[in-house]
Amino acid sequence: MRMLIQNESMEARVYCPICTHTVEAEVVSVESGYRRKLRVIGGQRCQRCTAPLDAAFVLDAVGGLHG
Repeated sequence: MRMLIQNESMEARVYCPICTHTVEAEVVSVESGYRRKLRVIGGQRCQRCTAPLDAAFVLDAVGGLHG
């Protein structure tokens, strides 16, 4: 089974809610109670429309998986 290591940043594809395109961003694994979530690191902007990616939805993590 693969595990995400907490507090390790990795590249991921995220969905920008403003321009509705998929772009790359840095994400981090955050523990939330009994489960872990991938969150976009704050302060990043979309490469296409320059909107903040704080509310972006993480679609696919590219790296940082250990097993």
